[in-house]
Amino acid sequence: MSLDTYTSLDLPVPYRNIKIYPVTLKDYFSFNLYSQCFLVEKNNIPDVKIISMSNLEYVYYASQGNTEQTPYIIWFDRLLSFCLKDEESFEDLSESIKRYKYDENGKPIFYIKGEKYTSKDFDELKRIICEQNLVDLPDENISKEVRDSLDEARKYKAKISGSKSGSFEDYIISLSVSTGWSFEYIYSMSIRKFVKSIRRLDNLIHYKIYLAASMSGMVEFKDKSFIKHWLTDIEDNDKYKDVSIGLDDMKGKISLESAK
Repeated sequence: MSLDTYTSLDLPVPYRNIKIYPVTLKDYFSFNLYSQCFLVEKNNIPDVKIISMSNLEYVYYASQGNTEQTPYIIWFDRLLSFCLKDEESFEDLSESIKRYKYDENGKPIFYIKGEKYTSKDFDELKRIICEQNLVDLPDENISKEVRDSLDEARKYKAKISGSKSGSFEDYIISLSVSTGWSFEYIYSMSIRKFVKSIRRLDNLIHYKIYLAASMSGMVEFKDKSFIKHWLTDIEDNDKYKDVSIGLDDMKGKISLESAK
């Protein structure tokens, strides 16, 4: 089965000798911290040695004080404790951390249920866990400097428009109020289903508003395709489109400045 089949139904994803379970909302804050081990942007570090490393090599390297020390190995281990549930014992951190070693060639490896896992497995676990729990991975096709500038632009846009996003708690309350779902039920939801429920709810509310305005005759939308059914695809593959300038606009701007 494809990964979509498992994520759509919140089923554990089989990989080698393990099953990877979706994380529930009650563990959101811990998961959000530990998943930082997957968000490392080593290729933005101006060091050929680091750039040439695999993701797992850098996680080991950074965790052992060879750079500004970050406990990536511990975070990865705690992440596995959520995603593997009771399939492997992670209760004693001092014992659990012993699973992370180097092979005879000096390459980082780790063990799960007695089987050896390599850098390739780490990348595959990263892909599965991030897709399963909607972790927003950095778009390395855009330089970090540009992404940082766009993030700042987004914050500034929200500030001047007075549209500051609600807190995580606000989202939980809003979903409960609008659906009648109990807090206990929402806490038991997977992170993926919670995020998608919030997005779909927002889309439904705006659809009703735009449709009512259009049918009232009081408002006319020039672009009739503007009102899309609330069940249409709402996946956003360009998260910066609301603050970035299109290429044509940029070219026009440059031409105008050059003509002055």
